[in-house]
Amino acid sequence: MKNTKQKKTVIWKLLDGKTGHEKQILSLVKALKDEVAIKTIDIKIRSFLSLILFSMNKLKKIQKPDFIIAAGHKTHMALLFLKYFFGGKSILMMKPSLPCNWFDLCIIPEHDKFRGRGLILWTKGVLANTTNLINKNERKGLILIGGISKHYKWDNERVVNQIEELLRNNLSIHFILSTSRRTPKNFMMKINKLSFKNLKIHPTQYQNENWLKNQMNKTKYAWITEDSMSMIYESITAGQNVGLIGLKSKGKSRITDEVNKLKKEKVIFSNGNKSYKNSNKLHAVVNEANRCAKFINKKFLKKV
Repeated sequence: MKNTKQKKTVIWKLLDGKTGHEKQILSLVKALKDEVAIKTIDIKIRSFLSLILFSMNKLKKIQKPDFIIAAGHKTHMALLFLKYFFGGKSILMMKPSLPCNWFDLCIIPEHDKFRGRGLILWTKGVLANTTNLINKNERKGLILIGGISKHYKWDNERVVNQIEELLRNNLSIHFILSTSRRTPKNFMMKINKLSFKNLKIHPTQYQNENWLKNQMNKTKYAWITEDSMSMIYESITAGQNVGLIGLKSKGKSRITDEVNKLKKEKVIFSNGNKSYKNSNKLHAVVNEANRCAKFINKKFLKKV
């Protein structure tokens, strides 16, 4: 447990403006709060050049970091640059595009199948900012829509048909459909034409930053398009029953391999299940953010 009287650990969060990357950093930082007293400072990284030209004078005036945490290829050079000038341990939350041993710690999903030297902490999927609450509402579920992807072929008709089937076969469950920034506009035109009493549409542009996390924490079910790896792992971490809205893959990749592995292990199931209620396959929920935070505390902070 953290000691509230201890000196606060200062964490610089490098933010590249991409929701998925920033969610992972937030998940780790929140988990670290359960281990040690921390102070966080957000540093926006739009480009390495902008950091050098506009941010250095401001950074010299703030508290030096104990840790600098980053995700996204855009942040690699900035992370190394800031560590060199201001100190602190560098933590990169992804498969690096620079040598891994240039960083103090790389947190990398197993499905990336990375090979490199350095201190690596492997995770099952990406880190998620959700909580496995036991008493979830069994009469409510989510439909989470991704969109254009490098790994899957998007097909409006195929997705809409599967949603219609899901709604018809589970009339007692009230679903909220959420989109993402990748969702095509013409998909929304089609989905808005559906008329089901057990469906409410809540597009991403009308959500605050905690909306999705709160919904996952309290609803029993989630159906997610197959391209949405981060949302799949967020739902798993939240302890939801996770079903897939199927898409055709563009070929074999680390993402398709991971989705197929989760299907095989029956952590998630495909849309072949006619009734969602009868597919409540129990699975062990591992909170990877908490595990990573404990590792960092033991490795870098606890005195031997």
